[in-house]
Amino acid sequence: MSPRPSGGGSTSRLDRVRQSLNEWKPRVIKWLLALVAALALAAEIIDPLGDALKGQGFLGGSFAALIALILFDAISDSEPREVSGVYVLANLNDLRDPFREAFEARHVRVDFSGFTMQTLIDLLRGPLERMADEEVRTQELTLRVIIAHLNLPMSLPGRLDPAPEGSGHPPGTLYFADSPENRQRMREDFTKPRWNDLKDLLDRVHERNPRIAISCEVRESPQIPERKFYILNQEKIFYAPYGIVDTHVRWHDAPYRILDTAGFGLRYGKARIIGWDARSPSRSTQAIAEHHMEWHRNLWEKLDYIKPETPVIADPRWVPPGRRGAR
Repeated sequence: MSPRPSGGGSTSRLDRVRQSLNEWKPRVIKWLLALVAALALAAEIIDPLGDALKGQGFLGGSFAALIALILFDAISDSEPREVSGVYVLANLNDLRDPFREAFEARHVRVDFSGFTMQTLIDLLRGPLERMADEEVRTQELTLRVIIAHLNLPMSLPGRLDPAPEGSGHPPGTLYFADSPENRQRMREDFTKPRWNDLKDLLDRVHERNPRIAISCEVRESPQIPERKFYILNQEKIFYAPYGIVDTHVRWHDAPYRILDTAGFGLRYGKARIIGWDARSPSRSTQAIAEHHMEWHRNLWEKLDYIKPETPVIADPRWVPPGRRGAR
């Protein structure tokens, strides 16, 4: 498990303060401009007020300086304005704070879509271990996990082979194709072990806090995921696009060259994870969050009756230890 970033809570609070100040700044500037305009108009209409203000020098140098200061502040802010409820994260560790906050709710719900749930387990481990070790206010825990089906041919991740001479392609060209060996590696080294890890964590939570109603199911999708989706309590949506990388792996002591679905890391840009909050005051931000949540809901509902003939996970629902084998 990766270490938690230090000072995450302080950084989050500071960001909220900055966001509040950025939201209030335009309003204050508008109020000041309106006040100055009203005083200037009143000074022209009401002679005693105008004489008094001019006598104090308010409509002279000080008045002009105030207008100049306000206008300069209004037009000189060169930094882009932040949009409320939009998150730009540079590292998967930055998701630990949103996960921790989500687990403070009475009904915790996490929806996920990705390849093997490896990163999901990394993010769930801390909150679930805390839930297993302490008394918490949570009354209900719901996990809905969609993963890639790995028992059918797929080109990504897939095998890479050098194009043969005479193929007409430049030297160094590679062909991509399905790799049964890599799909087996993903099943045995990632999907199945992570599912067992998740069930073990839920067993611990149930043993410590049996009053918590736990619902957890994994559904396999024929759709090759282009990104990882994390939806927290039907409020915050985060997604991390998959990149592709030409790499070498070993499976049963045999080397393979594959085109892998690497995490879309910093080498591709400054942002690795993008998020939206459905509670944002911005209607556009709300609409984007709801759009992604509806995408996940639609896929989840379809996979309720669209099933693989040979699933990777034979027991896709978590059940309490005492009820296993009774079905």
